[in-house]
Amino acid sequence: MFGMNFGVKMFFNSNEDFEKLRALQQKSLEQQLIYLKYQINPHFFMNTLNNIHALVDIDPEKAKTSIIVLSKMMRYVLYEGNHKLIPLQKESEFIGRFITIMRMRYTEKVKVNFKIPDYFSVGEIPPLLLICFVENAFKHGVTYQQECTIDISLNVKDEKICFTCFNKKPQNAKNEQGGLGLKSAKQRLNLIYPNNHKLTIVEEKDFYQVTLDLPLNDKTNLK
Repeated sequence: MFGMNFGVKMFFNSNEDFEKLRALQQKSLEQQLIYLKYQINPHFFMNTLNNIHALVDIDPEKAKTSIIVLSKMMRYVLYEGNHKLIPLQKESEFIGRFITIMRMRYTEKVKVNFKIPDYFSVGEIPPLLLICFVENAFKHGVTYQQECTIDISLNVKDEKICFTCFNKKPQNAKNEQGGLGLKSAKQRLNLIYPNNHKLTIVEEKDFYQVTLDLPLNDKTNLK
């Protein structure tokens, strides 16, 4: 009887310790993600302001319009950005607004194709996870001297969220490593979808492509 009571006590103690450990791990994960978000938000905001600043001298009316679009984007960053997961539809709208600003900045030589369904009825994603890949395409794939093409697609297929961002590289473009946004995105993916996502980055002399597959269901470390 003593042995049984001792064994039961040890079971509950070990189970309690396990729950405490799991709670600590979850808290650590959330703190790391918050830190990464604080890195991304100012980085994104400053980059977007720089894009609008470039419009002021070129086309003041477009600059005014872009400020209105930016206000909607920052509302998303401030309010939706605090959520662990948000509907895929909202993230696609956010990306679309960013593309709108970039189209206003650059000339008709820059062709941006954003392929998405009419509406995403399913799917959730961590907010601001994809925008760095889109930013990167404009940063390294656009020049005023020649025609440029950026192809972006986001859809749901075979129980997966599928994202692709492709850009042709200008002639004589230098191969550059991704900046803070790309690094933070990779870290977030490893924290939220450990061993449950597929990120492929292909960089060649004349093009750069990012492909990301995420599980459609809630197999993340956030729940």
